[in-house]
Amino acid sequence: MLCDLAQSFPSKVAELLERDRGLKRNFREESVTDLLMFSLVGLEPFGIRVDFPDEPTTGGDMDWIFAAPRDIGGGRYLRIILQAKRAQFAKSKGGYWYYHHLDHEKGKQAKTLVSYAGGAPNGMSTLPLYIFYHPTSALSAKTATEPAVEGINLVFAHQVEPVVSGGCKRKHKTVKTWRSSFMQLSDILCWPFVPVPKPTGPAQASTLGLQIAGGPSRVLPFAAGFHPDVVAARLRSRLENVRGKGPIVDIVAHGISAADGIPADIERAIDGKMTLADRKELARPRVIFSTTLTRNDPSFDREMQRGGT
Repeated sequence: MLCDLAQSFPSKVAELLERDRGLKRNFREESVTDLLMFSLVGLEPFGIRVDFPDEPTTGGDMDWIFAAPRDIGGGRYLRIILQAKRAQFAKSKGGYWYYHHLDHEKGKQAKTLVSYAGGAPNGMSTLPLYIFYHPTSALSAKTATEPAVEGINLVFAHQVEPVVSGGCKRKHKTVKTWRSSFMQLSDILCWPFVPVPKPTGPAQASTLGLQIAGGPSRVLPFAAGFHPDVVAARLRSRLENVRGKGPIVDIVAHGISAADGIPADIERAIDGKMTLADRKELARPRVIFSTTLTRNDPSFDREMQRGGT
């Protein structure tokens, strides 16, 4: 179900953004982000929980947290913060697509994003990514040397930050410039379903991972394979394939790793027991992808090998 969304939603985004090309006012990034978040709400029965803050603040558009609450060491997690930008069309020089606000505040936004993530906010290991939205007219199929331009693509923020520092020229904001670094939404949302042992004794949401929202808990016969270590392995693999990545390899690869000890507020969110104080602390929309898979599960090594490809 999650993979179906990752593969179908980008084309819907492209169609939506294509409709406003002739309008004086375009859909903002926040509109697409809200649609993506609301689409994920319907997948709560599959270990996904979506929360919106009472008063969103700056510093990224979404938090995605991949969590394995049953894992040893107090659980395992990987946090990703995403900053959204949409492509716009320039008619000059034959026409081209670019991200007008990529160097927002002369690059301060990108620098803040990378610095914020690097500081492990709230004690959570965090990886920053840019999520780019494209209309249909900007799309291009995958070639032998270039990844596809889809309705949604992802880029490591560590690549963007030095380019936009102090502000940058239009040529550094074009879709063509960033295409070689593109990842697909499916790179972080398409995972296999793996069998897990049936739990014994009383069950709670945090130990089952999969719970039917709004109703009594019941165990599903599988668990989503988006274990945080598997997600990290996939991202490290994608980083190795980034062209022109330069010195960011060591910097980012070091930060692409899951951490032990899921914070208490994340545990409460997984359990559906968020407090008013927890909600007030939310700075941006958040998605938690919870899995029952653990590192001592017989299938973990296999999923790590599959996840890194």
